[in-house]
Amino acid sequence: MPAGKYSDTLKQPGLQSFLWTQFLGALNDNLYKIVITLLAANLAISAGGGSGYLPLIAAVFMLPFVIFSGYAGHLADVSSKRNVLVVTKVFEIVAMILAFFAFFTERIELMVGILFLMGLQSTFFSPAKYGILPEMLPDKDLSRANGLLEMSTFLAIILGTWLGGEMLAVWNDKRWLIGLVLVGIAVAGTFSSLGILKVSPSGAKKPFQINPWAQIGSGVKRLYAEKTLWFTVLGISYFWFLGALIQLAVILLGTEVLVLDHRWV
Repeated sequence: MPAGKYSDTLKQPGLQSFLWTQFLGALNDNLYKIVITLLAANLAISAGGGSGYLPLIAAVFMLPFVIFSGYAGHLADVSSKRNVLVVTKVFEIVAMILAFFAFFTERIELMVGILFLMGLQSTFFSPAKYGILPEMLPDKDLSRANGLLEMSTFLAIILGTWLGGEMLAVWNDKRWLIGLVLVGIAVAGTFSSLGILKVSPSGAKKPFQINPWAQIGSGVKRLYAEKTLWFTVLGISYFWFLGALIQLAVILLGTEVLVLDHRWV
């Protein structure tokens, strides 16, 4: 790693706003997802038949990544990545307002549908998120900035997972308050995104491809030719797969086997 300090990296224009934007987005994703996952687990225990929602919730959140990642990558290439981040954060506010009203209905189907919207928001946010750092920072700061990005993301995942269970334990009969918090986090993240350094479009002239997997297919071929990158991507993918699987298993263990309340799950 080039010589330097994290304190100097954090002074780069727009970086702190970017990190807060990502942190609040990941926090909202995981907070909302764990709340509806615990509600679905309760449904399985109390009414029977609700356990099918648990794997569905995990699949619904990931489905937009499978379908729309090619479009998201194209948009981040031909547009200003900063503008993409701001627009997707505004979309997050809309999704969380819908979640606020869904908590009033207590319909798990609506909540799962809104989770799809959150996954869609994350799908278009992600390529711009990872691609903007080299456009914002000099090369000497990239490693440290990526380290800060990953650290803040994992902190948001941990905090969101804990906070979701804690809030549901306290406000189970006032779930609209959870919706209010979700909207507030989305608004805070959107305001934070306005401080991200303005960058120009990359200048890519790629034609738009209707087939959403065409660009992904060509990318996979290029990756496969570079064995180091190929195994790196496989390793990262397996890590996230294992994490998602263990989280789902722990929730089932806590609710159905140990019969714990939301706070302890």
